[in-house]
Amino acid sequence: MSPKLAVLGTGLIGGSIALGARAARPEVVVAGHDVDAAALSAAVESGAITEGHLSPEHAVSGAEFVVVCVPIDAMPATLRRVAAAVPDDAIVTDVGSAKRSLVEEGERLFGGRFVGGHPMAGSERHGIAAADPRLFEGAWWILTPTEATSEHAYSAVTSFVARLGATPVAVDPSTHDALVARLSHVPQLTASALVEVAIAAGDREALLGLAAGGFRDVTRIASSNPDLWVGILRANRVAVLEALEGLRGRLGEVSSMVAEGRWEQLRVFLERARSARLGLFAKPDFDGAPVTLSLLVPDRPGLLAEVTTAAGRLGANIEDLRIVHSTEGGRGRLELVVTGEERAEILAAALEVLGHHVERMPPGVEDYG
Repeated sequence: MSPKLAVLGTGLIGGSIALGARAARPEVVVAGHDVDAAALSAAVESGAITEGHLSPEHAVSGAEFVVVCVPIDAMPATLRRVAAAVPDDAIVTDVGSAKRSLVEEGERLFGGRFVGGHPMAGSERHGIAAADPRLFEGAWWILTPTEATSEHAYSAVTSFVARLGATPVAVDPSTHDALVARLSHVPQLTASALVEVAIAAGDREALLGLAAGGFRDVTRIASSNPDLWVGILRANRVAVLEALEGLRGRLGEVSSMVAEGRWEQLRVFLERARSARLGLFAKPDFDGAPVTLSLLVPDRPGLLAEVTTAAGRLGANIEDLRIVHSTEGGRGRLELVVTGEERAEILAAALEVLGHHVERMPPGVEDYG
């Protein structure tokens, strides 16, 4: 019997996930759900899904893996609807852009089988017509495991994400929300506010003629779907307000510099921001020989998240990971492939501090085929 994947929501993200999953494993049955019958039919016609269901309960019946891609406002209710219909051993993940409350609800309903996720990819276009199986190639895919997360579920989701071409990275749910508020949600509001400031100047034709590339680049995201963004901002309200307060304070400082003619201070501010911007988008150096670290680990919730989060904090890039479960149960062996001797040593030392005994495997011993 072919494995079954359920994708709830067949818009840009859900459709792209379905197309990517089918491209990676053509034998997989992909059941799709959408409340829009026309969108569901289009998803079937596009080849993204093999069967369509207006009921999410029917879509998840018999599924081994469920990805919730409905609008973020609808995610909690959708999770509650399918909780009784999802098989007891199915793994559930989502793509919501706010995580803390959603992860709490997911774990309440599914326990350690729920793994929060957020692919950092998208487009101004939306709907199944914009879906692309290569949308996630080279993109970060944030996962938000907690102490309750099952190692098996986390490993399965990271493998799924990698098959779509993305790079999984583990982040605490609350940290995720604070980061995306500053990197995505507040920039969206800022872009919209800049457009409002610009059109207040009056002559629209003159504005269009004078608008330079910088203005177009900075305000591009202001053309995004407002209904979608109201849901996102509502879901991450606390973190967004904190970030907006920080922006308000910084703009107040800049306003004072200009008003008081403190041009040298303004130059320092601009230079500091320029250097920070260049540093943010410099390509990380993950070069180096692969080093395999092996550690005997207990079978307990949150262990995998603990290890991967430690690696993320230290800038150690985990190129591969596998868990060899003991036939006696209770413990197993976790093997990590890390790039670079120095990073491997730093990570090994950090894991030792956490109470793990870490061994280095000789080159050529590992087999990740």
